[in-house]
Amino acid sequence: MKNTIADLPKDQVSDEMAIEGVVEPIITLEATSTIQNVVKLYEKLKKSYCAYNAIEIDASSVSSIDTATLQLLFALKRDAIKEQKKVVFAAPSQRFIEAAELLGLLELLNVDA
Repeated sequence: MKNTIADLPKDQVSDEMAIEGVVEPIITLEATSTIQNVVKLYEKLKKSYCAYNAIEIDASSVSSIDTATLQLLFALKRDAIKEQKKVVFAAPSQRFIEAAELLGLLELLNVDA
């Protein structure tokens, strides 16, 4: 299912969104999810968060993830709880699970090991 920017309130539509035209409720994490691409991920998450009450994050292909990315995902999950929105991690890879567990975020992210 896709939303167009026409479905969003005008104050939530950025120039970049106008160019792309589509906001997805499913965000796929890159295999190497590091600080080098955290800004791009943040923008994707922000658009989906504004457009949907539920976001699915596909973490199945993650082979490497750093603290910055996990902190961003934790902040998203924390804000979603406050706003009564839902963030679900779909099929997290073993590396994703191990990294979240190492940082003590596994339970906070509500990821099944």
